[in-house]
Amino acid sequence: MRKFTKKEKVFIQYGFLILLISLTTYLVSTTLDLNLIPKLINIVNTKYILLGFILMIIYVGLESLVIRIIVKSIHKNCVKFIGFKLATMGMYYNLVTPFASGSQPMQIYALTKYDIKISKSIAIITNKTLVFQSIVTIYCGVLLLGNVALLKAEMPSVMMLVTIGMIMNVSMLLGGLLIVLSPKNVKRMLAILVKVLKKINLFTSLIPNESDLNKYIDEYNYSITIFIKNKKALISSVIFTTIQLTVFFSLVYCVYKAFNLNQVSYIKLLSLQVILYMSISPIPTPGNVGASELAFLTIFRGIFPRELIGFSVFLYSGYVYYFVIIITGILTIYTHYSLSKIEKVKVKL
Repeated sequence: MRKFTKKEKVFIQYGFLILLISLTTYLVSTTLDLNLIPKLINIVNTKYILLGFILMIIYVGLESLVIRIIVKSIHKNCVKFIGFKLATMGMYYNLVTPFASGSQPMQIYALTKYDIKISKSIAIITNKTLVFQSIVTIYCGVLLLGNVALLKAEMPSVMMLVTIGMIMNVSMLLGGLLIVLSPKNVKRMLAILVKVLKKINLFTSLIPNESDLNKYIDEYNYSITIFIKNKKALISSVIFTTIQLTVFFSLVYCVYKAFNLNQVSYIKLLSLQVILYMSISPIPTPGNVGASELAFLTIFRGIFPRELIGFSVFLYSGYVYYFVIIITGILTIYTHYSLSKIEKVKVKL
């Protein structure tokens, strides 16, 4: 079977993304009553629309701050604006690759170009991922426990996705903690798993050899252990990540208030956005395109009036996807340009 070239892979990736966006836009547009637009212009609260965009800027800023804190805890000499560059690059690749699979490799690549050793680069991104994964799992878990009855009674179709999402997040978190607490046992378990997969001839082309797996586990264990010892950096990262998630989960409140609606409380809207976040986390589409909009229609159909739900979806998607991908895309292009200049200087030397 012929392997795709890099250009072909990029073409397929972005082609699929454009197809998803087009299909989703069409499906959501069928819920819109364009005759309502003049009325909406009169009732819409522009202050809350603006607040939503400000919250997304704060969200990106907090992401940058947390990355900078972790970089400084591991590599003392920081490149100027390195947190901001890595944050915007990570967010962009989160939105254009399935399961956000392209963000971490690109961030590690960028760190190495800034003369940070590969071991330290992996440690930085590993610690950032573990902090975020830990906080988002606990944050969502607490709010989901308080809304189990609501999920069972009013959103049975979403309940399964939320359950899968929580299982995935908890499994990843427990796996990371197990590597820190008992790396030897993890190595033994993975060795057994690899043997079983090879025996049944499943995913054989994707399985790394045992020595590479053991090396990865050792690096992961070392990077987390070093970071945990820096109490100031750890506590700061946890606090700012918690604030960051609260900012993000407040976006639906801005959407709701933008249409001058007042019947539902902030806490309920925040809780429903947590449900939305967890229900789409198992969906592998780039940036959860399609899944996010359809889940929004399902979860918030009883919150927004029927004639406004379609417009609400478009505004929410504008915040969490289109605004972010445009801004971070432009900044990522600039970061790649600056990295290419660094590479040219190194070649000359």
